[in-house]
Amino acid sequence: MDWNVMAQYLPQYEKAAWLTLRLGVAGIFWAILVGLVCAVLQYEKVPVLRRIVGAYIQLSRNTPLLVQLFFLYYGLPKIGIKTNAELCGIAGLAFLGGSYMAEAFRSGLEAIEPIQTESALSLGMRRRRSLCSCSGARPR
Repeated sequence: MDWNVMAQYLPQYEKAAWLTLRLGVAGIFWAILVGLVCAVLQYEKVPVLRRIVGAYIQLSRNTPLLVQLFFLYYGLPKIGIKTNAELCGIAGLAFLGGSYMAEAFRSGLEAIEPIQTESALSLGMRRRRSLCSCSGARPR
């Protein structure tokens, strides 16, 4: 094996590693944000929003990431939306990861017993504040 050839391409490997790290961190950030919003929308029990979020979660979890990335990169320009490769990668990771995060956050919210939420509301807390302050949501 010729190590000189490897050393020649080392700067490109370094650029690729930083790009991978940047895309991964951005994708995870947006996935957590999307997942949290979707979980709260499902938890609020508004029928129309629950169906829309449920359809998004089912669609996202039941299609492969590669198909989603192909749609974003090749399909969006066909309908007039111009994007670059990095943005498509981040959007694809956020789209798929957001659905998994939504289910994780939703199950966490549903694990809080109703009596905890009712107690917080009886103390004068608003519904959103009760989600943040509920003792059942924190480890003991």
